Amino acid sequence: INKNKSDKKESTCRIGRTYQDFITYKEANKTEYYVEMDTVEGIKGHSVLLTLCFIPLNFMLALKLNNQTISEVTDKINSIKQILGFEMFHKMFPVILTDNGKEFKRPDLIEDNGNNVVNTKVFFCDSRRSDQKGSIEVTHEYIRKYIEQGKDLDSYSQEQINLMMNHINNTKRKKLNGNTPFNLMVNKFGIENINKLGFHYIEPNKIILNSSIFKNDNNK
Repeated sequence: INKNKSDKKESTCRIGRTYQDFITYKEANKTEYYVEMDTVEGIKGHSVLLTLCFIPLNFMLALKLNNQTISEVTDKINSIKQILGFEMFHKMFPVILTDNGKEFKRPDLIEDNGNNVVNTKVFFCDSRRSDQKGSIEVTHEYIRKYIEQGKDLDSYSQEQINLMMNHINNTKRKKLNGNTPFNLMVNKFGIENINKLGFHYIEPNKIILNSSIFKNDNNK
């Protein structure tokens, strides 16, 4: 019976949450700010990174999952809700656009912000249309400067992943008119909330964009 229930959930989870629904919602609400969600794989069956990219700021979180499952995704999202509180979580994650990975098949668990806070809205890209969340795909290229494709992610700690993301988020971007995702995020949500997520300012001359960072991470 349980299996049938979860299968039913999988087939119905896209109702009202398609890419066309996302476009309609964006236009109706004049939404310019939202979050793209994805996973970065290392070796099949091993740890993955849950990535969350804030559009158009290009700030990205990366959270290590022991496996690519609904419960791991839900646990990590809930941990962010605990850190920020439901209201700030909703401000930071009002709308999430993701793909059709099996680990994202319980959007209702991600959307639930408790009794007193508006639910987050989750939408799904069309099948095989990763270009519909192009910003996160481009930001993933930064991760590949540190961790090459096919490398086992089991050996990296969350602290090391945070360190890597801190350098990435403090890197100036041409598309942000020379600003950094970190600065834009601080301007929008305040330094306290960004610090709570494990991020801090790094001077431009101290940015490292390669794997040597992991050898030096006792200097963080």
